[in-house]
Amino acid sequence: MKNRAGTSEMIEADKNRKETMPMSRINKSLLTVAIFILVIPVLYLGGFLFICPWINNAKAERIEKAYQTFQLPPQTELVETTHFCGNTTGTGNHVEIWSGALLKSELSKEELANWLAKNPLPREASNPILWQVGEQLDARYPESLSFIQFKHLEDFFDSEGHYIVGGYYDAVTQNDIRGH
Repeated sequence: MKNRAGTSEMIEADKNRKETMPMSRINKSLLTVAIFILVIPVLYLGGFLFICPWINNAKAERIEKAYQTFQLPPQTELVETTHFCGNTTGTGNHVEIWSGALLKSELSKEELANWLAKNPLPREASNPILWQVGEQLDARYPESLSFIQFKHLEDFFDSEGHYIVGGYYDAVTQNDIRGH
């Protein structure tokens, strides 16, 4: 008798499960759609705020490292390096990288430019721009380059023999909050 009772209970449980199956499939489908609706914007926002800036910073740091390790001309010393990620010109939604080095040299600007032309920087830091630091420290950079910040220039008064060598580089991704 136990077998018959057990069998009838199993048949009844099987009927109940079959009746609720379509509803549980609908619930699972709705839950999946809800997860996508909630998770995808969160992932995009997280990437926009954290992941993409981290990726661009990693590239900027690699370029800065190239400026730290390149062979210097004679009578020249590396004072400081820096980098910047963001919208460098304020003209639209884009991200660029600027990286460069502050040099102190007894060579003239022309001699430094010739040396850089003959001894190119590593591939990461290719095509640098060279300019002399202005005598007036409030005009030390061209107007459009005010985002370049060398800590060393904040505390000194003699700009003679100081040069900035640096360049603009493409960001890895444009989905970076700093470009918008």
